[in-house]
Amino acid sequence: MFKDGGFIGALLVGLCLIAAGVMIWSMATDTELTYNGPQWLVWLLFIVVFGGSIFGMVRGYRSRREGGGSSQWPNPAAGQRSLLDRLRGKGNDSRS
Repeated sequence: MFKDGGFIGALLVGLCLIAAGVMIWSMATDTELTYNGPQWLVWLLFIVVFGGSIFGMVRGYRSRREGGGSSQWPNPAAGQRSLLDRLRGKGNDSRS
């Protein structure tokens, strides 16, 4: 069920639903949301998100360069194995 990034997608949808719920509650109760936490946490989150974006772009560029420049998108069997398949020791083909 959670093969090929499905778990991450479901997790992100859940986080978006929570954020939307908080925003709708804030609008309905006319409450202004403010951040009162430590300032270093803001910078840490910025560095993690920005660094992850750069890492993803570099990794995608390298894989396209090594793979002959073509995208992997329409062929799911051409991509990398999922974490679940790697833990179970299954191969890259769709028959395993």
